[in-house]
Amino acid sequence: MRYEILRPSEFSPDLVSIWNDLLDQDEDLGSPFFTLEFAMAVGRCRDDLRIAVLRNSGEVTGFLPYHLKPGGSAAPVGGQICDYQGLIGAAIDPGPRGCRLLRDCGISSYDFNHGLAAQGMLEENAFSLSNSLRADLRGGYEQWRADVMAQTKQMAKANRLKRKMEREQGALRFMRHDRSEQAWDTFVAWKDEALRQEGAVGFPGAAWIDTLLRDIRETDTPRFAGLFSTLYSGDRLVAAHFGMRSDRAWHWWFPSYDPAMRQYAPGLVLMLACIEEAARMGLGELDFGRGTQLFKMQFGNRARRLCEGSLERTETVSGMARALRKSAQRLANKVLPEQAATFVRRAGTKVFRAGLI
Repeated sequence: MRYEILRPSEFSPDLVSIWNDLLDQDEDLGSPFFTLEFAMAVGRCRDDLRIAVLRNSGEVTGFLPYHLKPGGSAAPVGGQICDYQGLIGAAIDPGPRGCRLLRDCGISSYDFNHGLAAQGMLEENAFSLSNSLRADLRGGYEQWRADVMAQTKQMAKANRLKRKMEREQGALRFMRHDRSEQAWDTFVAWKDEALRQEGAVGFPGAAWIDTLLRDIRETDTPRFAGLFSTLYSGDRLVAAHFGMRSDRAWHWWFPSYDPAMRQYAPGLVLMLACIEEAARMGLGELDFGRGTQLFKMQFGNRARRLCEGSLERTETVSGMARALRKSAQRLANKVLPEQAATFVRRAGTKVFRAGLI
């Protein structure tokens, strides 16, 4: 196994074709976060993005995009806003080959928090597992709807609220991709205020994230597109969501809604409209992302296993620190109550700035 490190701008048409072929061969790589278009968009906003090209006997067998951070640590492409992480293509064993991959990339450690557990190198180096729930549409919209109706009464409730909103506020209008700048500015203001009320950094946060989202919003190819979806009641914008789609999946990323319309659950009404639209588009899923929020549990009929952990070279300071953290977290998971173990995990992420760029 040999490795070559490239910047996104150095990708040849042959490498683009190989990347896309590898995506097509793996059902677990359907997320837009795994597309080359996403990596290229990030690369246009940040000059610390690199892509390791994996070769076996001269043949390209895989790719690993990552951000090279000060001190030799690395983060997945997109850092804190990337909801799916992992290798594109070839599996790497977690032993000597994994260490050589890090060494050839010039990094001492690689943190991941939304890694595909189906990839053995990540799962074996993880200290925490989670689920990314999704509306699985491969059996058709009606099959998904039947699955949801069997597990919750929220579908009927959402439809009642939808009719009530239409009756009291005006006819509903859904737009899959709204190009209105006014709608976008309203969405950003809603999201910013909601995050600040939770004590978080406002939206979109760093300037590079704002640039990236606007870049993605203008992208529309067969394999990748940004989707700014909106719901109007009469002439009033009541909910909006910015996400991405690949040729197989739509990812639920940044939702928001008019807080004055909270009683109608407009965000939920919009989400259900997006799921129906995804089915019409022939997509296999709308992925809600990692988390245990109630709407994900109620409307997700399938889950994909994710993991959090790190790859490291223990002969380096950064790598040894992460190896110790990993051991401590695994012990905490065994001996502490779940809430306490979660606190330890979040504290470790903050200290190491793991996965953040």
